[in-house]
Amino acid sequence: MKKVFVLLLTVAMMLSMTACRIVIDGEEGTASAGKVDGSIGLSVSTQNNPFFVTLVEGAEAAAAKLGVKIQITDAADDAAKQATDIETLVSSGIEVLIVNPVDSDAVAGAVSSAVAAGVKVISVDRAVNGVEVDCEIASDNVAGAAMATQFIVDTLGEGAIVAELQGITGASAAIDRSAGFHSVADGKLNVVASQTANFDRAQGMSVMENILQGNGDIQAVFAANDEMALGALEAISGSGKNVLVVGFDATDDAVEAVKAGRMGGTIAQQPALLGATAVENAVKLMSGETIEKKIPVEVTLITKENADSAGEKVEIVGNGTIGIAVSTQNNPFFVTLVEGAKTAADQLGVKVQVTDAADDAAKQTTDIETLVSSGISVLIVNPVDSDAVAGAVRSAISKGVRVISVDRAVNGVDVDCQIASDNVAGAAMATQFIVDTLGEGAIVAELQGITGASAAIDRSAGFHSVADGKLKVVAEQTANFDRAQGMSVMENILQGNGDIQAVFAANDEMALGALEAISGSGKNVLVVGFDATDDAVEAVKAGRMGGTIAQQPALLGATAVENAVKLMNGESIEKDIPVEVTLITKDNA
Repeated sequence: MKKVFVLLLTVAMMLSMTACRIVIDGEEGTASAGKVDGSIGLSVSTQNNPFFVTLVEGAEAAAAKLGVKIQITDAADDAAKQATDIETLVSSGIEVLIVNPVDSDAVAGAVSSAVAAGVKVISVDRAVNGVEVDCEIASDNVAGAAMATQFIVDTLGEGAIVAELQGITGASAAIDRSAGFHSVADGKLNVVASQTANFDRAQGMSVMENILQGNGDIQAVFAANDEMALGALEAISGSGKNVLVVGFDATDDAVEAVKAGRMGGTIAQQPALLGATAVENAVKLMSGETIEKKIPVEVTLITKENADSAGEKVEIVGNGTIGIAVSTQNNPFFVTLVEGAKTAADQLGVKVQVTDAADDAAKQTTDIETLVSSGISVLIVNPVDSDAVAGAVRSAISKGVRVISVDRAVNGVDVDCQIASDNVAGAAMATQFIVDTLGEGAIVAELQGITGASAAIDRSAGFHSVADGKLKVVAEQTANFDRAQGMSVMENILQGNGDIQAVFAANDEMALGALEAISGSGKNVLVVGFDATDDAVEAVKAGRMGGTIAQQPALLGATAVENAVKLMNGESIEKDIPVEVTLITKDNA
């Protein structure tokens, strides 16, 4: 994407991150952002397979867009050659190695040497066994193969006689796809043959001919890639038998075979996105940023029913503007979220329109209708109420607008992407801190957020997942994420429960309001909040608050805009993008 490197540097300067995790540590600072002046090496297993041709094309396109050099080597499915290729790339002075292994074990020595030489490493599509690389980018091969095998069960029924064509021995994709196949087949199907055809079409044909000779009653074949599946089809066609064939990769030839009814199905990966994502993350590493240890790319089953739309890019309606319907700007967390979104939009060269619902669900419905009427292409919505906003969001989708929810979900609506912190885990972490500090059986109260907001629901669930078994909860009241209401509700709770020892507030605004009430009462009550706003972190530093859960509102906003731009470019994006949280206490604040 245009200017994405500048965006990534900007976000990095806004946030302090640690060790390949998206977490905040409560301290202000900037991430190192060096100039990208080196090159990326891509060692690919083979270019004699359409899947990896497309993966390389995606990598080359991303490199051209981001203005970085990329050197590409083709191992031709030869593990020894790949080891030499990697040594050559490292000797040439690359900063990051992207490796798509021929064999996940055999490549380990060369990758270890690259790491020892100071080269960053990203594996793509297949893992490197026994080596800790910086990032592993891959489709969910186990889930995809299980999905394909369940399709065989659903089509032919349990007990059907099947064969498996396996990929290259030692390749992680081959191992994972075989594991996914057997996770379903071993309990539901009669597997009479499992043989290796090395991800190759000619070998797929030859191996399938042999299997058919020994097992004339075979009803179905799962092939761990489409090249082997297409080879198997040739053998089956020559035998005159009727055998259901399901492959993996959704290459053009395979999708055409599915459309024609010759193949039953195939699992769709996104090879171009795998390559592009690898290069994008290589650039992040070159700029000194941290990246996720594992980046999954979703897969789906392609059958005759949906094959016509496989691989098609969705036409984006509207004028290229992104609409942001935010719940409120009377809360520092959402102010920062919007600032992150605007910064991303500026750097990516797209327009945004922002509306503020002022915590009024009816107003947010009107805001969304207004944004859609103005011709936006993508709606980013941070709901006041996860249920109340559903109708307006459905209406937007019916008009062709793509939708991303951020921080809070839209209940009952299938949006394109949900970007949120792990609110359940964060609240559980905060509550466990109360247990660790005061001991089990401590008397506590809970200040809940806006009724119906997914963040409020999730944080309450996280609180109770720990508190119900370890603490004595004497009060649970809603203060609507508001500081003044937090103070008022806390005053009432203190009047009725003078022996309260701790309070969990589902956001920092309520926590700070509760602190004011507690200060006025002269009592000593441990308060833990959620959001790590500036005021809350200062209160933690001063010892007035016990702790708070750190989210990354600027990154939430920036990530939403970045993915909105991907949608407008016709790219696929993840359905759920989680942003991790961490506990801030006086020790790390």
